[in-house]
Amino acid sequence: MKIINEITNSIVKNAKEGETIRSLSKRTGFAYSAVYKWIMILRDYDIIHLVEKGNKNVIKINKNEIHKKFIELDSAISAVEKDKIFWNVIKKTKLRIRFIESTAIVILTKGSYITGDFLEKIYHLEVYHKDLNSFKKILERHNISCSANGITNSRPLIYIHPNKSKFKINYAEGLPVMLLQELIKWCEKLQLDNVLEQLDYLYNLKLGAKYSEVKTNI
Repeated sequence: MKIINEITNSIVKNAKEGETIRSLSKRTGFAYSAVYKWIMILRDYDIIHLVEKGNKNVIKINKNEIHKKFIELDSAISAVEKDKIFWNVIKKTKLRIRFIESTAIVILTKGSYITGDFLEKIYHLEVYHKDLNSFKKILERHNISCSANGITNSRPLIYIHPNKSKFKINYAEGLPVMLLQELIKWCEKLQLDNVLEQLDYLYNLKLGAKYSEVKTNI
């Protein structure tokens, strides 16, 4: 029997040690009979047990390997859902923000070069200081994590670079991003010849950068 579904996922995610099935049913919004049925099945997999406490049965959680996989799956699904929300928010916002550094590389190479941060759903955003609080409130509303002081384990993670000066914004595929020339200077400073060659190939910049894997990556 397949035990991963909307109800079991909600049970494992929301169940509290010592609560009743009726309490859990009310909190998750699923019928008592459905929650009871799936708790009995989860009990067979040693994930959740019912123990007597006074005149009622209460939930006891066993955080075994299967329980761990349920939580990991929920976290992965949540990250994907938040990621989609984030990109939609960025396209709609009127705040002065723009993608910079490694995130700008992915956008301005049109996805032909994917950075490690991008794969990890870590996005670098420059935010005008007067728009910073408003932008943070938008992220909080959607439960999307941000940081300006180091990388955390939350995904997606919006790494914020506050700027007290106004900056120019380029738009690529509807996304606000740093100017191409600014990205080129940043890549030259870090000697990212592989990125520079791809930018040269895409925009005919005549930079003269050489990197042997560029054609394979494209």
